Amino acid sequence: MDKKALASPCGIFCAACPRFNKYGICKGCRADTFHDTCEIYDCCVRIGGMEFCFECNLFPCQRLKTFSNYHPGENFAHYRHMVIDNLLKIKEIGVENWYVIMNQKFIQGEYGIQQRNPDGSFDTSPCPCCSTTK
Repeated sequence: MDKKALASPCGIFCAACPRFNKYGICKGCRADTFHDTCEIYDCCVRIGGMEFCFECNLFPCQRLKTFSNYHPGENFAHYRHMVIDNLLKIKEIGVENWYVIMNQKFIQGEYGIQQRNPDGSFDTSPCPCCSTTK
């Protein structure tokens, strides 16, 4: 599969999605219809004609910042917290190299989408974005 297909316009690493990995349902927003209700996808791809949000003059826009600040500090939302950093990394090293790094992070358990506890509840423990020092 094309590496770019597994990098969403907003900076999510789609290959870490449980629907992609466990069930084979979602193939990433570039190849599936799950993006049909996504304002970020609409703004970037359909309206803006861009591949990634970082290509926009307004990057990072308020819509992307709001998306990235979803449930601050909670591990299950960590994949959202790092979208702006992901986009900057894609811009710097290219999507192919970024894919390799993100796949390794996923394999090592450092990146996941909507991480859950063994009982199925969302993991609300402090996410890696948070400083553990007070």
